[in-house]
Amino acid sequence: MLNFPYLRDQAELSGAGDGLSTVWLKDHKALVLRKTRPGFDAPTTKTITDILSSIERSELKELRYLVYDFAHGTREAPKPADGFGEVAALNSELIVDTPVITLAWARGLMSGSDFDFAMHCSALVAEKTAHFSFSGDPSDLLGLYAAVGRTLGFVKAERLMESNTTLTAEEAHDLLIVRDVVEPQPGVAAIENYLAQFGRRYNASHAIFRAQRMVQPLVDRRSLAALERN
Repeated sequence: MLNFPYLRDQAELSGAGDGLSTVWLKDHKALVLRKTRPGFDAPTTKTITDILSSIERSELKELRYLVYDFAHGTREAPKPADGFGEVAALNSELIVDTPVITLAWARGLMSGSDFDFAMHCSALVAEKTAHFSFSGDPSDLLGLYAAVGRTLGFVKAERLMESNTTLTAEEAHDLLIVRDVVEPQPGVAAIENYLAQFGRRYNASHAIFRAQRMVQPLVDRRSLAALERN
């Protein structure tokens, strides 16, 4: 069972396993999930599922922002564990039924399931050091292809996949994959600075992100996988 003691301005929280730690930013009503391992293994998938389920049950009533801090450096994401598609979908739909905005925070290389999951957040913010890779096994990139295709159009998404392109943070911003590009800072300092500005537009941002999600269909990963096999 997860324990979230909202007692200090910035508290390390229990409940996460190896490769995943959590920080509560009280002033911003934000929970930061810092991933220090690439990809989504079984423990990471379960922990994030538990957190999302707690939010849906209104157990984290103070929460306004859930920030996924992809802090694994330049390592590529391995094939995700079973259940990844379900947790990505749950994360994607969180904005519809709760007051929580999900933000993906990219610091280094975003590839495979990490890039896929980030595209299922309300917005993606990148430090200038971040890169976004479209290389990998096509069968593992179907969810990413669908998510990027909704933003760029499927023809452009297909070309990026076929060319194994890697984009800089600025290039991803120009393509509207990344919402904002920021200067890197140690720890969660850059996240706090960003939320201090972003938080002033919380109500409008939540309404916009919710509307965007409601008009975008969920990625049906089973159907995509069936099409790939055929």
